[in-house]
Amino acid sequence: MKREDVISLLVYVLMIVTAVMVGLYVVGPLMNDFVGGSLGSGGKFVWALLFVVGGVLLNVILIELGHMLGAKMGGYKYFSVNMLGLCFYKKGNKWKVKFSNFDGLTGETKIAPVKEEASPRWYSLMPLIFYTVEVVVLMVLFNILKGLIVAPSQPSSAHDQIMILLRIMCILFVTIGGMLTLYNIFPTKLDTTNDGYRLTLLSKKENVKAFNELMRIECAYAENQELLDMKTFDEINDFTCSINLFTVYKHLKNKNYGGASVLLDKMIAEKGKISRATYCSAVAQKMFIVLLTQDYQTAKAYYDAHVDQNDRRFISNDLSMPSIRAYMLISSMLDISEHEARYAKSRVKKALKRTLPGRVAVEEELYQLALNKVDQVRPEWHIKDAEVK
Repeated sequence: MKREDVISLLVYVLMIVTAVMVGLYVVGPLMNDFVGGSLGSGGKFVWALLFVVGGVLLNVILIELGHMLGAKMGGYKYFSVNMLGLCFYKKGNKWKVKFSNFDGLTGETKIAPVKEEASPRWYSLMPLIFYTVEVVVLMVLFNILKGLIVAPSQPSSAHDQIMILLRIMCILFVTIGGMLTLYNIFPTKLDTTNDGYRLTLLSKKENVKAFNELMRIECAYAENQELLDMKTFDEINDFTCSINLFTVYKHLKNKNYGGASVLLDKMIAEKGKISRATYCSAVAQKMFIVLLTQDYQTAKAYYDAHVDQNDRRFISNDLSMPSIRAYMLISSMLDISEHEARYAKSRVKKALKRTLPGRVAVEEELYQLALNKVDQVRPEWHIKDAEVK
């Protein structure tokens, strides 16, 4: 288990402990005051569930609104806003809606610099400021509502019950927001990218340049625009690796496997400095090149040296075209498993839908190379056929 996995687990535990403590010592006593009429204990559960759902939705919206406002303040534009998988994205001059994955606990706002000295500090801090305002407003309301209860010792009237319900809502909204904010502002790498980790990395001016370059490239690819002036970085972290992987694609498109390998080798050599997802993305691209261009012994030796069981599991489950291409070749040339090769093939359509528009054409071409290679080494599988012979 990598460091970020352990820390993520500890953060989740802390979030759960917070929820339990608030439930036992704050919400519980308030619920005991809430009679609920004929609804009884079941009614209390329904109200609590509704408030939890409402609290999640409110805080997810506030987090992304914070990102949007912070982006504008920092000199960026936003071109995609994802909340719990519901993605609003800009295509041309129009905003459209789709369901898509995201890099974050509850959502993701994608931005691109529009000013030369754009700074992501406000983009990362504004959700925390929004939560602080939320806490102040709801806790003031919580105390005002207490004063509006007519019979505090025996709050049985409909008016008093409504006041108690609203107080419960305030506490639950603040608690849920606190849990999400704790995850979002935690200052280290977790299992998804959070603002705390982003702020830590971006304390260095060089990393700000790398972040802005990455955002510029991702926006261009999302808008299906080709860039000819992409930078590469020698310092290795998740931001710089993401940028370098775009240049890797350019090399792969031009069949410059040597140039792609040089960049990939730098990333793979710094495994301890990057997340598992970034590492596996780099090693999947490298395995694709090695299996496509090298002999069996060379490929097997490289695989044994750089891909452990956890990496293999990640690549096999990852719904991205680099992992699918690599896993198809691994399954056919190293593991000799037709079932797994066809499993990889079955996921291509879904993976292409998740691929940045600017990468789709080159990914289709690279996938065809992998498919041809499998057909060449395992002709008896008839891998290009729709059904198993």
